[in-house]
Amino acid sequence: MLGNYQHVPNARIANKSTTIVFVALYFLLLAFFIYLNSISEPAEERIRSVIGSIDVAFKGEEKTQQEHADTHYKQDKLGNAVFHAQLKQVYEAAIPLIKSEESKEGDSLRFRIPVSQLFAEKSTDIRAARQDLLDETARILIKRSSVVPTDMEISLRTSADLPKSDELGGNLDIKRLNTLVESFAAQGVPARNLFVGLSGNAENEVVFQFYVRDNFNHQFQREADK
Repeated sequence: MLGNYQHVPNARIANKSTTIVFVALYFLLLAFFIYLNSISEPAEERIRSVIGSIDVAFKGEEKTQQEHADTHYKQDKLGNAVFHAQLKQVYEAAIPLIKSEESKEGDSLRFRIPVSQLFAEKSTDIRAARQDLLDETARILIKRSSVVPTDMEISLRTSADLPKSDELGGNLDIKRLNTLVESFAAQGVPARNLFVGLSGNAENEVVFQFYVRDNFNHQFQREADK
């Protein structure tokens, strides 16, 4: 007796084959995306790491620049305080009870000296006892100017009227100003660091003012080539 025989249609066999192919393709695509994900994550991590390093570097540089600026400011303020202290010591030792004035910002110092302390009556010669004062002033100013641009203004305040244009050559006050300038120049103070002024109807005094300039550029004239 013959056994039962079941006929399987070709269409059913084809459907099973198609399903197997789709499943294989699905797993193949899944494996491919897993691979892409595995190689992309470290790249992103490396990118984040690089960006973080750049950020830290820039922040570190900014902080360093700020610290340098703060340090320079503190050093300059300290240097100016030392400069003023040296000048006060010299002037107060030479002329007791001398009048001195310092600006609120601490960048300017002024001494007021009676004309009679520097010059004899109707004389253009500096008193011998005051020459050391001027020489020490020149030494301190030169040393300070080599670090920070610092100028000195010499202003003579006379009780007399200001001279007319045709009287300048023979005016006593102007001759005294020239004597002071020549004394500082002889000690090596550059002309660019010296300024003079003359005012009338005031007390007979000479005002020495020291102040910091913004930069090392020449202000009014170039120093003659040596």
